[in-house]
Amino acid sequence: MKRVDQIEKMSLADLERVSLDESIPVPEGLGERLGEEAPWRSSRGRILWICSAAASLVIIVGLALTLRPRPLEDTFDDPYLAYAEVEKALLRVSGVMETGVQSVALSHELLAKPAGIIRSLGMETTDNR
Repeated sequence: MKRVDQIEKMSLADLERVSLDESIPVPEGLGERLGEEAPWRSSRGRILWICSAAASLVIIVGLALTLRPRPLEDTFDDPYLAYAEVEKALLRVSGVMETGVQSVALSHELLAKPAGIIRSLGMETTDNR
């Protein structure tokens, strides 16, 4: 019996040759047992297959409708209005950035005390202050 790494190194021609080799014993009734176990052959399996195909179709249609390109909206004829909207958007981004910077500064302050305790115990920290 070959190991998985040996099988992965085989070429497609070798794999086909091995699969067509009739000297390899195949258990009797294997084909029938595999056919019986096929879930799509039972009525419950068919219903499950149809439901999964319908769900996939709904997902694909939903993605197609969601991801389709939309026409441009909110275009401005007046450049002063356009500039005002850009300025408003940049101020909003700036406010969010400022909140992030403040959070980082606060975290540095909060981490300074444990780092000082660790330093006083003689242990190294990744903080080189």
